[in-house]
Amino acid sequence: MKLAKILEKAKKYLFLIQTNEDIKKRKIEKLRDKIEDKILKLDKKIRNEKDEEENLKLKDERTMLKNFRKQLKQKK
Repeated sequence: MKLAKILEKAKKYLFLIQTNEDIKKRKIEKLRDKIEDKILKLDKKIRNEKDEEENLKLKDERTMLKNFRKQLKQKK
């Protein structure tokens, strides 16, 4: 192979790697946004809920989502 062809293939490969990383970052951002929305909705439900058992379940779910959100931040 000529050096020019090898160089072109290397450039294409590096471009694909960069594109793949960008896509992963965008997916993580979207997931984090969805988690934030879910946490906000749970906060509203917790404030409006009268039943103590249901309130505890909602708080547990919110805690799990917050922990998952922290893990995503660490992965970033």
